[in-house]
Amino acid sequence: MFDLPPNQKIPDLSKGMRSKLMLLLAISRGAELLILDEPTDGLDPVSTEDVLRELVSIAASQGTTMFFSSHQLAEVERIADQIGISDQGKMIVLGSLDDMKARYQRLQVVFENSVRLPASWPDGVESVRQEGLMVSILASHNVEAIVEQARSWPGTTVECFPVTLKEIFLASVDI
Repeated sequence: MFDLPPNQKIPDLSKGMRSKLMLLLAISRGAELLILDEPTDGLDPVSTEDVLRELVSIAASQGTTMFFSSHQLAEVERIADQIGISDQGKMIVLGSLDDMKARYQRLQVVFENSVRLPASWPDGVESVRQEGLMVSILASHNVEAIVEQARSWPGTTVECFPVTLKEIFLASVDI
């Protein structure tokens, strides 16, 4: 499955090969729950792809629940159904990835002329970033009211875009 050299001793394996071996040993036990901490750490991109594909296959075919802890948010986004984001030991975001991605939106507001941004925004605005005549707003909820406020300014265009898990993470944690 992971193309491990059968005659090589464990201490002689690379970090990535040891990671694959540990994952293979965990999978081979047929556990109902796997707790994986950075399972792709030390793997090259091809091996990472193989491991992620295998994890998804095992979860689908065997019904194995996987608790997957990783700082590689793009990987988490590709394979997770449920997401929990913790900050300083507290769970601050919890729910289905699909629900989160449906709820959070990136709004791009473009002005014809310079404008003074409001001092307060409707509930749900997580971050506001202005670059010249363009304002980027990350909203976690109440998107309709935020869009309505933005469209009330003269000469504006407003577009909504989906967000990544990384954007949700950055808006949620104290950095």
